[in-house]
Amino acid sequence: MSEHPSDLESLLNQSLSGLAELSRKAGKLNALQQHYQELVQGPLGQHSRVANLRGGVLVIEVSSGAWLSQLRLQRSLLLSQMRQIVPSLTSLDVRINPGLVKSRQQVVNKPRNQRRISANTAKELEALAERTGGKLSESLKKLAALSERRQDGSETD
Repeated sequence: MSEHPSDLESLLNQSLSGLAELSRKAGKLNALQQHYQELVQGPLGQHSRVANLRGGVLVIEVSSGAWLSQLRLQRSLLLSQMRQIVPSLTSLDVRINPGLVKSRQQVVNKPRNQRRISANTAKELEALAERTGGKLSESLKKLAALSERRQDGSETD
């Protein structure tokens, strides 16, 4: 542990850069999932999903061994079609995840996140942004602007 306390802005910038990388990967996985769902429609699409992309290996989860067998029948065609989005794709790794059906049901039944930024919180964030500088200030202003957009969209605090 260092003898001096860390600068808040540098700590937040480190966190924000890690979040940005995570956000990029999530966006890429989401795009792959959408493409995958277009290719694998029907019951197989409902019982499988893109789980990860590691190097050139696309990891797909299925809810049971029966769906694993169905997916293996389509493996070569699916691999060539997924290469349209990820040309460096070398193989598919298909894994059984019995919790997949349960998690899909929870996602369908789960209400949207209702957390909001109040107008008072937005004012505090803007005041803090004025006292700081650089990227932290920009980030705080963007966060405060969320409250304004939600209010403009006729949502209440």
